Amino acid sequence: MKTLLIASDPEITRIVEEYSRSAGDDLTVAPHTRDARKLITVQEYDALLMDCSVRPMELISFTAEAGERLAETVVLLIGPLDQDQREKLGRRLSAHYSVDKPLRRQVFREIMERVAIRSTIVRRTGLTGNSPVMEEIIQTIVQVGPTSITVLITGESGVGKEVIARAVHAVSSRAEQPFLAVNCAALADGVLESELFGHEKGSFTGAAARRIGMFEKAHGGTIFLDEIGEIPHSTQIRLLRVLEEREIMRVGGTESIPVDVRIIAATNRDLRDLVEKRRFRRDLYYRIKVLEVNVPPLRRRQEDIPLLIDRLVRRFAADNGTLVRRFDEEAKSYLSRATWPGNVRELRNFVESVLALTNRPVIGLTDIPEHLLSDVYQQNTLPARREKTPEQVERELIYRTLIELKSDLTEIKGMLRDFSLQGLAGESPKLMEVIPVQPGGDITLEEMERQAVIDALRQTQGNRRKAARLLGIGERTLYRKLKQHDIHES
Repeated sequence: MKTLLIASDPEITRIVEEYSRSAGDDLTVAPHTRDARKLITVQEYDALLMDCSVRPMELISFTAEAGERLAETVVLLIGPLDQDQREKLGRRLSAHYSVDKPLRRQVFREIMERVAIRSTIVRRTGLTGNSPVMEEIIQTIVQVGPTSITVLITGESGVGKEVIARAVHAVSSRAEQPFLAVNCAALADGVLESELFGHEKGSFTGAAARRIGMFEKAHGGTIFLDEIGEIPHSTQIRLLRVLEEREIMRVGGTESIPVDVRIIAATNRDLRDLVEKRRFRRDLYYRIKVLEVNVPPLRRRQEDIPLLIDRLVRRFAADNGTLVRRFDEEAKSYLSRATWPGNVRELRNFVESVLALTNRPVIGLTDIPEHLLSDVYQQNTLPARREKTPEQVERELIYRTLIELKSDLTEIKGMLRDFSLQGLAGESPKLMEVIPVQPGGDITLEEMERQAVIDALRQTQGNRRKAARLLGIGERTLYRKLKQHDIHES
């Protein structure tokens, strides 16, 4: 890998240099972020290592300025960072890990092996995302990639199932061998069998010569069967033979041909339902579903959208030979709130349309053509922009949310008041202690939330993890609430 280290600590530098020599990495050391700023303008790096114990805010500023230049760089944060600083850094990085100080050689070596694999995935497939669910998928890829087990990838249309398949192939021992993709839904029944298994000359009308199928072409590598739920029954039988016997027979042929191919399948349909309806063979289903990777829709990983936008912008520039432009933070934040029913495919089409129709180097909301923005708003029920400024649109969304929250809060207060009057407080002591009820007066949502956080911390003697569990929120959310309400634990 081409690795950039930002550190002035001689011990960290020595350990990283030792590892880089043993791994054959090309290491560059920058004592300060000002040196790193110059380096990344002329060179792209596979991995960026940052010592976070000194000037963490400077690192945050550096990653903000570096922007899309780090879109394909895996980052390792070395040393202590508080939760807020980690979140600020994480929002700007497509892939990042962390390791504590003092830096231990064996621990560092293990995490750098993960960094190297992740870097391979990013470089070869462009797989982007730092949401928890995407991190879990990537860790699964890292674990199953080196094996040869069959993988089934499920998810809605457009989520990027082929990208996941390519990532599995990229980290396997077959990475240098062919990766062939077949869309099973796009081919007629007879054509599909010929495409997959090949055919002999004269096996059917029009078979003027022998044809080598995809399984033979993919020998030693990986074959990706997209929309596998659409294959006909006769093809299912042939495919089962490949999985069980590791051999094929060409259409019209009599000779069994051994093949060494890893099969990765994908579908946006419920195969179990197809099995129950007898439209998909049960034995084939279990042979395919050795390991299932479910890719969530984009609306369930909205924190990945800004990173995807940066990635798509870079790819557009590379494909069309244009300068790399960017969407500003306000535009990316606003687009992240859309549900994108077409998932990554829809987002890609949107970004490419905007880039084709807009010449500005930095694209804001007001620069996006009205008809493109309106389409996104209408299908995702976001407030229509029309002639409003971005601030007005943002305010409208907030007001709508607050009105809904106030309605819910009024109902909850009424229920709690009734419980209190009926003497039920003793039956729900935690609830009544965490959310104090004032039967005779009004309380704002902000006041109630602040008091709930204070009381939860008091009950748990300041233990943030227990307080978050008591409130029913994540620990990261609790940190934000402490800062938002200016709560200082005693």
